[in-house]
Amino acid sequence: MPRKIRTPLGVVRIERRVTYPRYISVLTTLLAIFLAFAAVAIILTLMGVDAANAFMIIGKAFIDPRLLLQSIKQAIPICLSALGVGIAFKMNFWNIGAEGQIYMGMLASTGMVLLHAYYGMFNEQSLLAIMFISSFILGGAWCLLPAFLRAKLNVNEILTTLMLNYVAILIVDYLIHGPWRDPKGYGFPLSIEFPDYAKLLFIFNNPSYTGLLIAVLGAAAAYFILKYTKLGFEIKVVGQNPNVARYAGINISKVITLGGFLSGGLAGIGGLSIVSGIIGRLRPRASPGYGYTAIIVAALAGLNPWLIVVASIFFGGLLTAGESLQASMNIPKTATQMIQAIIFLFILMGEFFKRYRIVFERKEGGKGA
Repeated sequence: MPRKIRTPLGVVRIERRVTYPRYISVLTTLLAIFLAFAAVAIILTLMGVDAANAFMIIGKAFIDPRLLLQSIKQAIPICLSALGVGIAFKMNFWNIGAEGQIYMGMLASTGMVLLHAYYGMFNEQSLLAIMFISSFILGGAWCLLPAFLRAKLNVNEILTTLMLNYVAILIVDYLIHGPWRDPKGYGFPLSIEFPDYAKLLFIFNNPSYTGLLIAVLGAAAAYFILKYTKLGFEIKVVGQNPNVARYAGINISKVITLGGFLSGGLAGIGGLSIVSGIIGRLRPRASPGYGYTAIIVAALAGLNPWLIVVASIFFGGLLTAGESLQASMNIPKTATQMIQAIIFLFILMGEFFKRYRIVFERKEGGKGA
């Protein structure tokens, strides 16, 4: 039944659209982005900032080769987390916990490096592979608990995934201020620096190129799983209509559990890309909110794995441009977060109008849309 809202002038009905052409969907997204930047321009102008100059600096993040590589490096954890979030959203499992899963990936990676450095476990050649596996497993396990609770007890996953973010951050804070603190770090809450063979340097000795390859491989894996595997088919059916999935004999609990594990595992690898690609060690609050940005990216890309790669680089460029804006125009760091929030808001509005239409019925019986 369509939702009705009564007003003094008549009744407003919100109806779900039956079809929506793909080209209209693309144009709606582009219009949402344009309106978002128009709103940003107005706000920057009210702040006394030259909006045209600010947009030129933002554009340099995608044109200047050095800044572009930095944008790509910032985009890798966003991309991997967004790929995981996209899988979860496909089955209507609202994973808001990518940030915590990123921290678990960082924790697992650092733990493997410490076992190697202090106890001689693992050899140099296998260390990075073990870090990848452990990051995927621990990140997946961190999402597995909310997925299990949703599948078995129908517990709201928005609350559980969100709360586990703070638990993960506090665990990492405890370790890095305590037992994992570098004894030669002059008291700073940092882990030991990762050796070069534990960093993402195996393509041109640059984490940007290596991370881009990992992001593309992650997108290919997500695309293959969703399009060509039984699990991917079941994920989409469960997301579109759980009743149909149930009548078709699909084990919904199993699908949600496995899908949640895959979602968290990809975000966990995103955590590895931070400590092995961006920072080179673990430190407190190492993620500036990559997991939350991943939600925006997944929505912007329409949950398409290949578009997620492009959208991630776009937001990585915004983060890089934010640093340039702070340095050259004395704009506060929160300005970049404001830009992201406005873009997210307009994208959500665009997604709403793709799925629903608003019909106004006047008291006299007339209609308007």
